[in-house]
Amino acid sequence: MKIARVAVLSACLVGSLSLGGCATFYVDDQLKDVAAADKAKVASPQPVQMLFEFQTKGVLNSRATDFVKKNAEAVVKNSGLFSSVSETPAPTGAVVSLTINNVPLTDDAYAKGFVTGFTFGLVGNTVGDGYICTVDYLPAGGGAKITKTTRDAIYTSLGATSNPPHARKMKSGDEAVKAMATKCLANPLNEVGREISKATP
Repeated sequence: MKIARVAVLSACLVGSLSLGGCATFYVDDQLKDVAAADKAKVASPQPVQMLFEFQTKGVLNSRATDFVKKNAEAVVKNSGLFSSVSETPAPTGAVVSLTINNVPLTDDAYAKGFVTGFTFGLVGNTVGDGYICTVDYLPAGGGAKITKTTRDAIYTSLGATSNPPHARKMKSGDEAVKAMATKCLANPLNEVGREISKATP
């Protein structure tokens, strides 16, 4: 089974994918990409250590982590908030930690926090998976941790004939995961950047 199928879908849907190529993937478009004009700017960017983890209902998903890690690293580098990004400890001790937690929108405990409209059964047999994206930043010198979180969703249609509402059709599950990860991490990271900027003399 392709890694995207593991990363995108809740356990109840994975078996349905054995039906063949009838699955179509969509990324919810209510959460937008961070526009260049809206990017936070830091006066004196510093090096940072980056940590990344992809979870499924709060539990580490190693395969999905490996699949999405390069996208997460690109998001941090492209933000322009740091002078360098590495997996090893930064000279300053600063750490940025990114987490994507894949949660089923059919579970009331998780669904409550999502924007109205993130539901399953939208068109035909369409199932939605939620993603809670969290960015934690520990500044150099033992400053207070900054935490920002946002949410996104990927829909998978089995045999549906029309697009789910407020969703962008993707060519594959791989593409859907990468598109979701990019914007879902970039938005809270940008908010972290605004906080860093405020704290910088």
